[in-house]
Amino acid sequence: MKKRLTVGVVTAECYREYTSEIIRGIIAQSELADCNVMVLAAKNNFQEPVSPHVEHEAEVFRLIELSDFDGFLYDQNALNNREVQKKLDALLKRTGKPVMLLDAGEHPFFENTVSHDPEAFALLIEHMIQVHGCRRIYCLTGTRGTPQAEERLETYFHVMQRHGLPYDESYYSYGDFWRNAPVEFAQRIISGELAMPEAVVCANDIMADTLIAALAKAGINVPKDMAVTGFDGYLEDEWSDVSITSFPKSCYQLGADAFRRLYRMISGKSCRRISSGHSRIQIGRSCGCVPVLSTTDKSRREKRLISRYREWFYHSEVLFELMHSESLYDLLYMLASRIYLVCHWSDFRVFLTDSCVKSLSSHSDFPMHSDCCQVLWTDRAGRSSGISERCIKQSDIISCLTENTDHPCVYFLSPLHMNERQFGFAALSFGRLACCYQPEYCTLISYLCLALEQLEERTLLRAQSGGGTREPENPQLYRQLVQLREEMQQCPEADWSVQELCGRTHVSRSYLQRMYKKYFGKSVVEELISFRLRKAKELISGTDLTMSQIAELCGYASYAHFAKQFKVNEGMTLSEYRQRSRKSNGRSGV
Repeated sequence: MKKRLTVGVVTAECYREYTSEIIRGIIAQSELADCNVMVLAAKNNFQEPVSPHVEHEAEVFRLIELSDFDGFLYDQNALNNREVQKKLDALLKRTGKPVMLLDAGEHPFFENTVSHDPEAFALLIEHMIQVHGCRRIYCLTGTRGTPQAEERLETYFHVMQRHGLPYDESYYSYGDFWRNAPVEFAQRIISGELAMPEAVVCANDIMADTLIAALAKAGINVPKDMAVTGFDGYLEDEWSDVSITSFPKSCYQLGADAFRRLYRMISGKSCRRISSGHSRIQIGRSCGCVPVLSTTDKSRREKRLISRYREWFYHSEVLFELMHSESLYDLLYMLASRIYLVCHWSDFRVFLTDSCVKSLSSHSDFPMHSDCCQVLWTDRAGRSSGISERCIKQSDIISCLTENTDHPCVYFLSPLHMNERQFGFAALSFGRLACCYQPEYCTLISYLCLALEQLEERTLLRAQSGGGTREPENPQLYRQLVQLREEMQQCPEADWSVQELCGRTHVSRSYLQRMYKKYFGKSVVEELISFRLRKAKELISGTDLTMSQIAELCGYASYAHFAKQFKVNEGMTLSEYRQRSRKSNGRSGV
């Protein structure tokens, strides 16, 4: 069988509609080209401040270095942190593979596919002139120098000239594609610096929505006093006070076109272009028209289906079930039986590291001959491998996913970790459907990571006590204390005391303290200090909060007591720890 090309997609937050549309276009075009797609996606976009846990989401991008990839589509706009972008740039360049950016502007190393949409933006301006008879039309474009902003401004000039309408420098302004510039633009209108326009055409929906809200605060009604249009069609009506007249920007087509260009770079061949089908203005109330229901029966059915799965997920007890698994086998089979809560899923796999499997498995002779193992594979037919004896190298994950398939495959790879503790990776496929996962899948992955950490701690405690899986002396008290200990870990800042634990377990103070130390190897007070200092270290490393604020958030009534206890336990002062952690973060790679 001829080996298919495999394309990596580097992005974040796949569940967002903008990113989801791009990926859907990529998948649809890859099916036509008979290519595999591996989506390497972080659950977060690394927006500042980056917490220690979120920082380690970037470990998924280490897979970029695997030799199985033939090229990459790089959605740089999905990553808000400039340092992460720089490290990814260096990592992608080091592979020597072709890289195609998605609507990111000029780049010194990589090609870029730009969303070209002047005709669509022109239709909105024409709508305001021909349908509503507007003459004084302002334009709020995007960030100065970006291709999209300059292109849409040029389109505004051409349409105004074509209709013989006057305009000067006061008629247009550069924005930011976000929520700050529209507020400033609204203030210029409200203050009288700019004459009141009949309409404002904005370069995207977010700016249009913000402008409408800022004008409303000053008593200027849209569309009664002034019409406003947006662009890109990615702001849901329920997020805005006034439904926005816009044009659905074809991010789907952007993804498809970027894939076609990358495919040509890799193979030297052309691939037939798919079409997204977007061609009409999306009518809302913001221009003065009566909104037209644009959703099709198919899209309404899809929304109902997703809503149903979301309801099932949040009414399930999946977190409780995973957290209370007593062994790795139980955890994996519970996960396999609950993956149905992800809408449209087809195939799901879990890869754990050698060290993670050994720390979680009750079988000391569990066969490990490499650094990774596919421990779970399950599909919609209910087939599950449980814990596999097939040990692989981490460098072989992609080849493991793509082997022996009759058609191109698409997988979404997510890191499994708790802070810096790396458990492995999860891989989700929707078969041949061109779709992305919903936010609930990210929540499920977070639940799995919590369950892995809890199981690892319980396994370690059993090993330390020398009891293996032996029943504890007081099973009921043990279960109560495990639950209370988990609560202490999650909220160490609460006003915990031995007396409170006694009240909740209905045992004497001396008996509780003795059993707690027997079960967990530390006293209640020692554990509480450990949990509070763990939270303190996360806040010191990941935020700019003052030490007094951190002391309060970690449950310390006295800053002096907090500082003293920190130095005794950590061997350094608070300021020394913050300085060291920041230096360490500056050196860490993606």
